[in-house]
Amino acid sequence: MTTLLAFAFVFGLVVLFHEAGHFFTAKIIGVRVKVFSFGFPPKLIGRKWGDTEYQLCLLPIGGYVKMAGDNPLDATGDPREFMSRTKWERLAIYFAGPLMNLVLTIGILTVLFMVGMEKPAGLDDPAMVRFVAEDSPASRSGVRPGDQIVAIDGSSIETWSDAIDAFIVHANDTLTLTLLRDGERIEKDVLVETRTEDQIPYTGLLPPVQPKVTSLSDDFPAKAAGMQEGDIITRVDDKPIFHFEELIDAIESKGGERVSISVLRGNETINFELTPKRANDRWLIGIQFDSAPMVIHQIRNPVLALGAAVNESGRLIRLLYVVLGRLVTGQASVRQMSGPIGIAEASGETARRGAKALFSFVAFLSINLGILNLLPIPLLDGGHMAIIALEGLAGRDFSLQVKERILQVGLVMLLLLMATVIYVDLSRIDAIGKYLPW
Repeated sequence: MTTLLAFAFVFGLVVLFHEAGHFFTAKIIGVRVKVFSFGFPPKLIGRKWGDTEYQLCLLPIGGYVKMAGDNPLDATGDPREFMSRTKWERLAIYFAGPLMNLVLTIGILTVLFMVGMEKPAGLDDPAMVRFVAEDSPASRSGVRPGDQIVAIDGSSIETWSDAIDAFIVHANDTLTLTLLRDGERIEKDVLVETRTEDQIPYTGLLPPVQPKVTSLSDDFPAKAAGMQEGDIITRVDDKPIFHFEELIDAIESKGGERVSISVLRGNETINFELTPKRANDRWLIGIQFDSAPMVIHQIRNPVLALGAAVNESGRLIRLLYVVLGRLVTGQASVRQMSGPIGIAEASGETARRGAKALFSFVAFLSINLGILNLLPIPLLDGGHMAIIALEGLAGRDFSLQVKERILQVGLVMLLLLMATVIYVDLSRIDAIGKYLPW
């Protein structure tokens, strides 16, 4: 039930803002709006106010605004009809939907930055390599702890966020990493592997994040020695620790022998001498830690928060266009896409994590919907805008037959796209995916 309610809220809010952009722009320009619909037919309920009927339909996978005279066959020449307006006015009406999705994203992100938004720790730090996972593409390519990533494929890298963005959008590609090692620049070619069924990019390079104790187990040496929740583990036997895997390996390698562990508690460094305890075929000291620690990024100044939201929106747009380009050229897998089922699952998951996570997902989905609608695919806003632009360049309107053929092609493309993303969604469900080919 949580998943269904969250999906209805997330998708409903995104679609509502998108269609409201078309609706209000049409009203401002002077076009009569006949129907404002959330969802696709059949209609469940509806009520008419003024010239417009507002309705809720059965299929909550979109929505639409029906304007007077938007079909050339129905146009009568009335100045309040869509086809009676200038090309610039019609372009503005189409563009307003995606624009409102961008406005929604920026608005949500601004508020989230002001109240404090969680983000993975270490992303804003310089891309200094402190940990390289064993048997990973990076380790096989010769990347070492102590290297600093300064460029990827010639593009400058300032932070770990820049580096991870490059890894994300270049799955299954080999990237040339420019590293600063002992004051000299060297280059290493690293393959960005995809692992798990969701094709998650993996290099073995992650921001250095020292393990933070989240809880301690009774009858184990860490609690008995006085270690506390919140302690940050910095060293094991004088070896710096920058990743939880290093901590695990360091303790296991001792084979039960006494181990020296240094922690940071506030501004104080405390040392513990512990003898690991054998349990579940492993040597343990009895601590639990967050393998993906988060930090709170808060900007109380509304102007600065707005600026950060605009920058983050620009980053999401750039990444989306790169991924779309790679999908079109076949360089990226369609398994990176999600359809209604995937969106519903993500909505439910983020809702269970709290309001901030849910609204972060709304912002992400909204900007994705806005950008996708700008693609020059017939039936989408971008497709309609492309037709108007081509008519303007040609100096004449296309015939009804030509427009009809274009829209038919667009319908086939959208049906194929929908079938593809639904297939991908179903393939991720264990009970269904095992019976599907490929």
